[in-house]
Amino acid sequence: MKYTHGIRRLLRSAIAIPFFAIVAIVAYQCHAKPLTAGLIDLALVMLIAFRWGFVEAAIASVGAVACLDFFYMPPIFSLYERDPQDWISSLIFATIGLLVSQFADRLRRQAIETANERARLEKLYLTSRDIIMMDRKQEAGAHLARLIEDLFKVDAVAIWDARELRMEKSGRAAVHDDEVRAIYFHELVENDPASCTFKRVLRLGVTSVGALYIAGPCHNDCLDSRSVDAIASLVAIALERAHSFIAESNAEAAKRSEQLRSTVLDGLAHAFKSPLATIHTASAGLLELPRLEATGKELATLIETEAERLTRLTDKVLQTAKLDEQQLDVDEEGIDLDELMRHFQDWFVPALGDHTLRLIRKDSADHVWADFYLLKMALLQLVDNAAKYAHPASPITLGIRSTDDEIVFSVHNEGSYVPPEERLRIFERFYRSPATQYKASGTGIGLSVTKRIAEAHRGRVWVESDAKASTTFFFSLPRIDGED
Repeated sequence: MKYTHGIRRLLRSAIAIPFFAIVAIVAYQCHAKPLTAGLIDLALVMLIAFRWGFVEAAIASVGAVACLDFFYMPPIFSLYERDPQDWISSLIFATIGLLVSQFADRLRRQAIETANERARLEKLYLTSRDIIMMDRKQEAGAHLARLIEDLFKVDAVAIWDARELRMEKSGRAAVHDDEVRAIYFHELVENDPASCTFKRVLRLGVTSVGALYIAGPCHNDCLDSRSVDAIASLVAIALERAHSFIAESNAEAAKRSEQLRSTVLDGLAHAFKSPLATIHTASAGLLELPRLEATGKELATLIETEAERLTRLTDKVLQTAKLDEQQLDVDEEGIDLDELMRHFQDWFVPALGDHTLRLIRKDSADHVWADFYLLKMALLQLVDNAAKYAHPASPITLGIRSTDDEIVFSVHNEGSYVPPEERLRIFERFYRSPATQYKASGTGIGLSVTKRIAEAHRGRVWVESDAKASTTFFFSLPRIDGED
């Protein structure tokens, strides 16, 4: 490349010197004065400097001095000068020519740099505009690779999306996948002018999100390290924006799916209410018949028991549908904790089965602000869940304690264990642990209802479990003192 550029300069200089000779001949034939011929030559030197550069203009200025000496300095038609003042004049002209050439060349380079900078900014603007207007349905990485190739006229572009583990390429030059991935894993920021390649790890703040590889022709004036830095920032932002679009779409789809599922559950639950009430009434009537045999009474009792169980499940489904639709109205009131504990035995006896209930209170608060009906429902779900999965006849412990910020209810059982990876999922609706789903019957609704009630009160739920000991579920509500 440098050799070709040098040959081009020599050819330009070879063209310029005869041209100056022709100008000098014409000026001499027209009887122009030496000053006039010198000014014409100086103007031509400036034009050459503006058009071709300093080296060509310097060679042209030397040729111009030679032509002026040949035609105007005595003895004419000779390159020899007898008068020392003529030597001084030629030297001054050559010096002025060089200075003017350097000045003109500097202006030319500044103009070229300004034009290149304007072109770079325009391309970066177009890149950012296309990113903003990018269709959400398009694949972001592939679109960005094609966009960079088209706008910056590069040979190859490769983008590695670390979050999606996806490689996108564009351009006629081949790029190895491992080379691009190495940029991300080694967090490389490299410029190689010899091969005209640029490597950038894509960052959002301090987080690495991918890698960018660009290989462009060396004569591409619109591509430099600053431009590649700006391109890398735009690509990182575009990838994050695309991920946000996907997350938003998934969240919206999940929301609509949950709304549809809640609507279906609500409809089915209401549809079950009437036949369940009929079955329950009929079974109760059968039990009242005086002539019913023992076998018939046993079957009628079984029907009534199962009908009651289906009724409770239907109520849970209705509660879940109502909670999911965010129709939960919390009517908070000050509930006396001593009075609350006196009701626990009556409330939880049906759910305890062969278990006993132990009450422990370690708090300094006198009351809790909550919806009485919803608080009862949440605690009943926790006690029922603890009784299902505890060792037979083992005690269930319900505790109350207070902190500076919360009133915490805890339900403790013996014999069950919740692995760490499931301690968040068990509060999801319909989720049941594979290890326990055959141990006891259930729908996976109860804990999700408890979680929704806690959130409606601006509280929280969580679980702590030890494989050798036991499991404790916690239900906390904000502590409100005084008249607040």
